[in-house]
Amino acid sequence: MNRPAPRVSVVVCADESTPFDGLTAALDSVLRDGDVHDVLVVVDRAPRLRDHLRHRYDDLVVVDNTRTPGLAGSRDTGIESARGDVVAFLDADCVAHAGWARALAAPFDQVDVIAVVGRTEATWSGAAASALPDDLLWAVDCTPRSRPDGLVGLDDVAGATVAFRRWDLLQVGGLASGVDVRDAVPRGAEFVELCLRLAADEPEARVVSTSSARVSRTVRPGETSRRSVVGAAVDRGVAQIALRRAVGGDGDADTDRRVTAGRLALGAWRTLLRRRRGATVLAAGSIGLVAGRVLGLVRGTRIGLPVDQLEPLRSATVRH
Repeated sequence: MNRPAPRVSVVVCADESTPFDGLTAALDSVLRDGDVHDVLVVVDRAPRLRDHLRHRYDDLVVVDNTRTPGLAGSRDTGIESARGDVVAFLDADCVAHAGWARALAAPFDQVDVIAVVGRTEATWSGAAASALPDDLLWAVDCTPRSRPDGLVGLDDVAGATVAFRRWDLLQVGGLASGVDVRDAVPRGAEFVELCLRLAADEPEARVVSTSSARVSRTVRPGETSRRSVVGAAVDRGVAQIALRRAVGGDGDADTDRRVTAGRLALGAWRTLLRRRRGATVLAAGSIGLVAGRVLGLVRGTRIGLPVDQLEPLRSATVRH
């Protein structure tokens, strides 16, 4: 007997800095998807934007962030307000392709899957048209073309397109927006920390990726600058050290083999020999990754929050 397909709730978060055209493009792409149960926009301290969205759309739910200001609080508000079996997060600057929601939900038929990551494809604009080497696409929140489907390491869990079972999120306290997480969650590692809590009582827990769940993200010119790439690499280096400490030893070695300073440096050398563009930014990314790892070691950075210290999430605070 076939199980019914899980109902998917889509959560998109926005604030006053969110470009309105990009936000509406993201929402329109999701609303065209017949596999979505409900769509929620969580607005963080931007009443004019909230009212504008409510006036423009009558087929989605617009709510205020009722938790801690910021993205984590908005996402937790979305979890509380959702009605589906699966909660899919979509960044406000991404456009979902046809079948995105269904593809994200499908792997949850396997009980050991705790999170599903989709594929974020880069759309280049303006001066960013020169693009980045494949090994650095993660620095602009996009998916390297070389990443295969299937099992992925925890530091590949990104927020642009990722889904979880809603019941699991309620059980572990969501994104931990009710506590001070500055010292427990390195920047950009909020979903990594969440996965660690989800996996705490599930030794066989897996995070998987699927290229069938595709979204497009427009990369702005400033994001491909060496300064921006180095900043992203430093953050990733810190998170890698914190994750290694959390899981012990080389517990996430598969991920480290994919994104390492050595690999980026080798890519820079090969690119230089082939007289292709990108050698300088690859070298900069390599240096940033090393700097982040050193910074993480010096600070003793760790990832991990005890569930019993988190503020519980409430179920379905809105009716729709």
